[in-house]
Amino acid sequence: MASKSDLLIFDNLSKEGKIWSHHVLRVLFSLHYKGIPYSLKGVEYPDIISTFAPTTLEPKDDPIEPYEIPVLKLQTSTGSVRYEMNISKIIQALEELKPEPSLRFDTPRSVEYRTRFGPAFAPILQLAVGHVPRILSERSTVAFCEKRKLRWGKSVEQWVEEHPIQEGLAIAEPRIRELGDWLEAVPGPFIDGDSPGYADFTITSLLVFVKAVGLSDVFEAVLGFHPAIRGLYDAVGLTQRGNVWCQYLFEDGE
Repeated sequence: MASKSDLLIFDNLSKEGKIWSHHVLRVLFSLHYKGIPYSLKGVEYPDIISTFAPTTLEPKDDPIEPYEIPVLKLQTSTGSVRYEMNISKIIQALEELKPEPSLRFDTPRSVEYRTRFGPAFAPILQLAVGHVPRILSERSTVAFCEKRKLRWGKSVEQWVEEHPIQEGLAIAEPRIRELGDWLEAVPGPFIDGDSPGYADFTITSLLVFVKAVGLSDVFEAVLGFHPAIRGLYDAVGLTQRGNVWCQYLFEDGE
């Protein structure tokens, strides 16, 4: 079993030093569920490339963002250092480190879920991502906005104007209701029944991401689209009791 000093997660924290990224949250949910100790290190957005370029981490084929958060750094039993950025490789590393409880990454339901998640939640992600700058530090905000302009071909402000909240919710609602119906095809509350896994953590991470960037009304609206979505969210919240980095996102009034 790893000690806290053996496993390190790099993240771009908010200006208040809090977790917000749904990419990071789903990894931290997985770590907490498996009971794997870890440490967390913040990296400002403009420092991501300079932090990881000197490491053994293989960059993405992406000239705008060759490296992305989260990054896992693991001290192996042989004393070597292992870096992982690809999410499937991060999950594989966690499963190798502690096989039980399993994250159920490749079960038939989890694999099918991955074909449904993107279309269902894309409108919510699109309307939420433009609100990220409001919670970042000044340095990270500048870099985030610069890279988003390169990626989108437009400013963050223009992106927000073109993705109004009510329009995004209207597009997402029937898709999320359909996903909720699919969830109810097996006794829940989780995708695979009574055992949570990475797929459940992805849904919940996106929901709390929406909440973290200040869109609590959107968060509540999505929870209200289907009882199976709320049931899954509540059940994942119970698995995260004692998670010092993420617990604030499951508390009322935040």
